[in-house]
Amino acid sequence: MFNKIRNSDSDTMMPYISTTAILLILTALFLPGILVMFLQDMLFFSYDHWSFLRPSAAYMGFGAGMIWIAVVLLSFLFTKMYSERKKTTYKFAGLHVFMLALALPLFALSIYHYAFLDETGVTGNSFWTFSEERIAWDDVEEVTRLVDESNSAVLSYTFSDGETSITVPYNSREYQTRRAILSAVQMYKWEVIDVFEDAGSVPITF
Repeated sequence: MFNKIRNSDSDTMMPYISTTAILLILTALFLPGILVMFLQDMLFFSYDHWSFLRPSAAYMGFGAGMIWIAVVLLSFLFTKMYSERKKTTYKFAGLHVFMLALALPLFALSIYHYAFLDETGVTGNSFWTFSEERIAWDDVEEVTRLVDESNSAVLSYTFSDGETSITVPYNSREYQTRRAILSAVQMYKWEVIDVFEDAGSVPITF
């Protein structure tokens, strides 16, 4: 494979690589939202979920992977053109294949970044791991919510059992998430602490 890449002609590859790179960069603005939702639903959907949450980092990571591929392709094209002009043997085929392969774990980490609420507790999978963390509702010791001080919008909830903390994104327009969190808070009568970026914390009770 490396020999085929080394012996390929940059003029022949230019329209294909440049078009692919431009499409990847342009579609990275919206395609991750579609692909991440589809793949996560296919892999993790369950009727037992009260709410399934997709952190924005999942979409951003997937989009970054697409842009990374575009950058590597363009880097390969330009270095190949430079090598041909200098009439030297192209030596970076292996490096570019390796750099392309780096996008695969980025895609996987994005797909495995999620959280969900069900009748027994909250489950989260942080961006840099493939393993889930879970806290049962009965084990929750503290609940905090991050509030945007400028407009009082709630951005996320964090559940902690004293050893593990799981943060889930929150959007008041998402009915299932709002209902699930409020139901759990009312059922277990937790004291919820509002955390502001600059104002410290103020305890409130639902």
